[in-house]
Amino acid sequence: MLEVEGISKTFVKGIIRRETVAAVKDISFCLPDGKTLGIVGNSGCGKSTVARILTSLVSPDSGSIRLDGEDLLWGGRKIFRARTRKLQMIFQHPESSLDPAKTVGYSLEEPMKIHRMFDEKGRKERLARLLELVDLNQRLLDSFPHQISGGEAQRVMIARALSLEPRILILDEPTSMLDVSVQAQVVNLLKSLQKSLGLSYVFISHDISVVGWLCHKIAVMQDGCFVETGETRKVLSSPRHKFTRELLESCRLSQDGCTGGSYPANQRG
Repeated sequence: MLEVEGISKTFVKGIIRRETVAAVKDISFCLPDGKTLGIVGNSGCGKSTVARILTSLVSPDSGSIRLDGEDLLWGGRKIFRARTRKLQMIFQHPESSLDPAKTVGYSLEEPMKIHRMFDEKGRKERLARLLELVDLNQRLLDSFPHQISGGEAQRVMIARALSLEPRILILDEPTSMLDVSVQAQVVNLLKSLQKSLGLSYVFISHDISVVGWLCHKIAVMQDGCFVETGETRKVLSSPRHKFTRELLESCRLSQDGCTGGSYPANQRG
């Protein structure tokens, strides 16, 4: 179980006139094994900062992050290295997450080399398995990022995150740059991987319909705070906070979408 307690983060902006901005304010949650927490809110509310804190890209000012009771924030290099294998992040722009000068195969194999996983033969076998998991053809291994579609690039990023055998994926707007039909394919792939591999997800999005379809629990975020949390169906069918109601109204969701229903049949992957 991932346990996050009281994390906060402030940034200082401006050169001449310096201003302190509280991006995240006293955020706490628990993520059980095999479950998905959706964090939803408008742009600039602090969602991505939470993701970067969880993956050590940003250090919090206060708070704790524990995995199975082990504090992941204040350990040494050994704990940090082990942590990066357990928690992997998938970013919003897959095309900018891949080195344009390297092949897809190189990008997939590189994390295993860095963490000294398997020998060369074992890595090749692992690559074949990863491509099978994300429904990609092995011919893509020799392709460069500009030669593949956005949906294929995001599947490559999912495969690269899985290469280190993580327990938790942090997904920061992973479908927002994709066409609607491709979004459905990626979301259904994530659900399938969670079931087969027992993964846990922190899924960050501004699209409350996608969160309703994928997530077991939801946290609605506004101005750096969680203003409403709970089981997804309950929160979306009977929102208590005014901001949650505003999000639902702005998305103009169907009743199925609001209560965690499925994508329409013509959008399924």
